[in-house]
Amino acid sequence: METDENLVSKIQELENRLNESEQLIEAIKAGEVDAFALTKNNQSEIFTLQSGDYAYRMLVENFGEGALNLSEEGLIVYTNKYFHELLALPYEKVIGHSIYLFIHPGSKDDFLALFRKGLEGQSKGEINLFVNDKIIPVYVSLTSLYPTLPTVGVIITDLTEKKKHEQLLEKYQTDSEAKNQELAQSNAELVSFSYIASHDLQEPLRKIQTFSDRILDKGHHQLSHELKDYFHRIISATGQMQNLIIALLDYSRTNSSEMIFEEIDLDKAVQKVKNNLSEMLEETHAVIENAPLTVLQVVPLQFKQLITNICLNAIKYRKPDVLPVIKISGGIAAANDLRGLSARPGRSYYKLSIADNGIGFEQEHAEKIFELFQRLHGKSEYEGTGIGLAICKKIVQNHKGFIRAESMPGTGSTFTIYLPLRH
Repeated sequence: METDENLVSKIQELENRLNESEQLIEAIKAGEVDAFALTKNNQSEIFTLQSGDYAYRMLVENFGEGALNLSEEGLIVYTNKYFHELLALPYEKVIGHSIYLFIHPGSKDDFLALFRKGLEGQSKGEINLFVNDKIIPVYVSLTSLYPTLPTVGVIITDLTEKKKHEQLLEKYQTDSEAKNQELAQSNAELVSFSYIASHDLQEPLRKIQTFSDRILDKGHHQLSHELKDYFHRIISATGQMQNLIIALLDYSRTNSSEMIFEEIDLDKAVQKVKNNLSEMLEETHAVIENAPLTVLQVVPLQFKQLITNICLNAIKYRKPDVLPVIKISGGIAAANDLRGLSARPGRSYYKLSIADNGIGFEQEHAEKIFELFQRLHGKSEYEGTGIGLAICKKIVQNHKGFIRAESMPGTGSTFTIYLPLRH
């Protein structure tokens, strides 16, 4: 049983709560307090600014950015937890102090201009904070809270990580520019090498060949068979050296030549290759057949060299007892054709196939044959420099395309080239 005193106390408490509720209701009716009602489980719950303000304060306190209220003099009258933690200072070292104590000397004029503009409305900009000899780049957004509150609200975003990324990007761009300068220098040196290769290196070889031929002519009757054999070997070796220099020169020109793309008729380009190889085709009884091709954007001279080198490769590695036949065909590459290639998404490619009926090779060597100086056969079996197919690969790369070879010993080889339809 409750005592009379307990009952009186409870009645008094209920009367007080009733009075408070009646006052709140009257204030809401009078427009002095904003409120809204939510219905849940058939019961209405009233939220006033007091409960809404609490949620707002919790949001600001746990905000992932700094939040401040500044007086007209720049005093910090409110700060959330994030801001004083950003400064690495306790709350009491920040609240009530001037914001200018935490701004880098080089940013004070900029912040003053932003603050004056913020007193009248809104302003935004980047400044640097400065605490304990540490510079903190930040982005500030200021909004006047007048006439509700005689303060300016400030949101502060830490830009430290963003600035680090910008510095890394700037360093990358600087390094990239330096690399481009080095590349330009290398290209200049390559051009210089090309000149030396085409003139200075070949001139001594020509003299060796010339004087060796003269010795053989004039001393034809005096020289022994053994000495003649030596001179023939000298002439053969200088010829091989000259061919190697010319091949290297062609490769260097492929790297350094200007990439001027033109729309050309591939059928006409192939016909020019046939005309240029007419003597060799007649000598070896080789045949080049081509199905109708298309018009494509290519570097004309490089494209002709590409077709020429592959055809020469097919003729060189022909079967001794079979007439060499080279078949050239083309068409738009299907999606399946591009599997395994680093093809650019959304880009269309033209597929050019060059097939022969030569001796072929093991498929495991399909990548090796495109490397400089790589040969699958000895020099005594097949002449060559080992550079022709490397030039082909470089030309295709210059066109942002791809090349691959498929073969089996005794069944011939097929070189498939994928070139973008547009550049």
